[in-house]
Amino acid sequence: MKISSFNIFDREFEKYLFKKFIKNFIYFISISLLIVFLVEFTELLRRTSEIASISSIFYVLYLAFLKITESINFLIPIAIFGTTMITCRTLNKHREMVIAQNAGLSSFKILYPFIFFTILFCAFYFTILNPFLSHATNSYQKIEQEIFRGKLSKTAISKSGIWLRQGSENNKIVIKAANFLPEESLFKNATFYIYTKKNNFVERIDAEIAKLEKNFWIMKNVIINKPNKRVIKIDEYTLKTNLSIKKIENSFLDPQSLSIWKIPNFILLLKESGFSATKHQVYLYKTILLPVYLIGLILIAGSFTIKFTKTKAKTFILILMGVVTGFLIHVVGETIYSLGLANKLNTWVASLSPSIITIMIGGFFVIHFEKTN
Repeated sequence: MKISSFNIFDREFEKYLFKKFIKNFIYFISISLLIVFLVEFTELLRRTSEIASISSIFYVLYLAFLKITESINFLIPIAIFGTTMITCRTLNKHREMVIAQNAGLSSFKILYPFIFFTILFCAFYFTILNPFLSHATNSYQKIEQEIFRGKLSKTAISKSGIWLRQGSENNKIVIKAANFLPEESLFKNATFYIYTKKNNFVERIDAEIAKLEKNFWIMKNVIINKPNKRVIKIDEYTLKTNLSIKKIENSFLDPQSLSIWKIPNFILLLKESGFSATKHQVYLYKTILLPVYLIGLILIAGSFTIKFTKTKAKTFILILMGVVTGFLIHVVGETIYSLGLANKLNTWVASLSPSIITIMIGGFFVIHFEKTN
């Protein structure tokens, strides 16, 4: 069976594009991370300069390393988009794209190696990179709360129940509740452990129901236990607080600090406890659709740079149009995402529409420029 010279050229050119894209992607992401690292390191040096417990520059370097992991999720789409534009522009500059198009390769065929790399990268991201990034982000957020904010997380949730923490000038209170009724801001079977600032136990308060009002806990059917004192049973008891439902929900683990594999179970825990899981659901579905979003960005970036232009002015205009289009799509996507987080938009719409819109626009542009070529 004979293999045509076109098929050989086709395969060899795809391999060449694949290697070129990987090389440019590594350069792009490395330079971007280095810039972010230097900015974060400088900022952390300033923030830690007055903290006596941090005197080692190596510890600040470690913190800066942990901090930049938060930026990688943001940089990945930018890197894919930028790498596509740079690779296509470089190939056009050396007339390689013209040769490929004259050989009969369509725009989709030329962009296929970029898409193939993106699929492989996403597989690596989901299996290795995302769990690592989430662990590093979680580690940094814990250190930041303890060192820079001088406090631990206010909220934790597990199968044993909901754990809250509040403090005042006079005491510290740890609260455990079996579950939460969001419609009435009620915590059922709540226990309040009250300590002095020096961690000396003061009293334990058990309430069948604890309602969170503005600046107060209103408890019903209360039992108060104090060391070496008689147990007190009362119908109602009031306790000052600086907590609110909004503060409690905002203090739950940031979705980025959880591996994508752990988020589904955490969503179930939130729902079983009566809290909103919208933030984590939107993040989960958006992350799952990352390959679709990135492929859409490749199509958009490629459609504006894959076509050979004779004048520098026209090349500049096309690149500028591509950058502006990519930026606008990103802004629209983030706006939809934010509306979803704020419960102003359906969870599925907020999660799926940015990726679907991006790949549809990308496909349209590629077909449009293919016809006008």
